[in-house]
Amino acid sequence: MKTFGIDGDIRTVRPDGNTDPMIVEEIFARRDIHMAFTDEHWQRFGGHLKDAYTAALSAGTISVRALPGVGNLLALLAQSASFSQGVVTGNLQTGAAIKLRAAGLDGYFSFGAYASDSAYRPDLPRIARERWQAFATRSIDPSQCVIVGDTIKDLAAARANGMKCLLVGTGRYPVEELQYANPDACLADLTDTDEVIDILQSI
Repeated sequence: MKTFGIDGDIRTVRPDGNTDPMIVEEIFARRDIHMAFTDEHWQRFGGHLKDAYTAALSAGTISVRALPGVGNLLALLAQSASFSQGVVTGNLQTGAAIKLRAAGLDGYFSFGAYASDSAYRPDLPRIARERWQAFATRSIDPSQCVIVGDTIKDLAAARANGMKCLLVGTGRYPVEELQYANPDACLADLTDTDEVIDILQSI
């Protein structure tokens, strides 16, 4: 929390599915600190986050890896004229770029939406769709878009935008809990590439 001049610990909150700004605000709230955050705050925070990630990756104190099946899935989807792949993440764009590069996945996405665009997660699918439309120079109905995520908040963001959702039990939420939320489809992981592609085409 160097940006804001306080000691803060992300371990005091559950970050899954939240945007970076919302995580920071929750840490502040738990310490009963209230302040008005500005764009300048988030720009500085993004710079500090970038420096911290870069240093930690260089030192080997953290590692970033693609989950099993993800690289193969993205490579196959990239070869298909039926799909376009974008990033919708609660990370600030600077942090997301570092993580994707470290995992070897940065070359697969032509558009995206980040916490830098909005701290409110349900805004992000709409922003990503608008960017795809600008990139592709044509429109797409929200029902043709599929959010692939691993939290209930990913599903909520998809539903808020009229989009489909495939939930995957590779995060902290067990697959049984994800299934109970009634997504369009749910998988334990992404290792069966053919099954994933079939789901993306059918839901």
